[in-house]
Amino acid sequence: MQQSKANIRYARALYDLAEEYSQNEHVYPQMQVLMDFFSQAREVRAWMASPVIPVRLKKQTIAGFFKGHLDGLCIRFLNLIIEKHRSADVSGIVHEYVALYRKKKGIVRAVVGTPRPLTGSEQRLFDEWFAKNMPDSQVEMVNKVAPWLLGGFTLRLDWRFADCSVAGRLHRLRRELGA
Repeated sequence: MQQSKANIRYARALYDLAEEYSQNEHVYPQMQVLMDFFSQAREVRAWMASPVIPVRLKKQTIAGFFKGHLDGLCIRFLNLIIEKHRSADVSGIVHEYVALYRKKKGIVRAVVGTPRPLTGSEQRLFDEWFAKNMPDSQVEMVNKVAPWLLGGFTLRLDWRFADCSVAGRLHRLRRELGA
């Protein structure tokens, strides 16, 4: 994700505004919804970036699409971004807001990849490991199901990555054998 000064400024403005109204705890999950949506919806990002699509239509579409998922502050913020002809940057702005919020609150995002959903006891094992090894951080864990892993797990903590999966072991073995 490319950082731009404008993305950072808009994200900081939203964070400061939400902080002023004591709404950051409410805005953050909504920004996560937007971040997940825009990271998967390449066509929507292209549509938002199109200068041919009128501002009015973009605002109506966003309002209708996210009705019930976003509150007034987030919708007004998205409308401002669209009015300022920054709709191509909405994904980057949302990413910057989420990163800023996590940094300010000491949150570390952990993405655990497994071939099937984690059971309650497996979830508790990860929670205990995080509590023991990262006592100063609040860990936000997400389980991503990836059947191709075959067994084991992968773990991504912000920019660090560990591959303890069967597929990863097979790949390393294949590389060592020169195949």
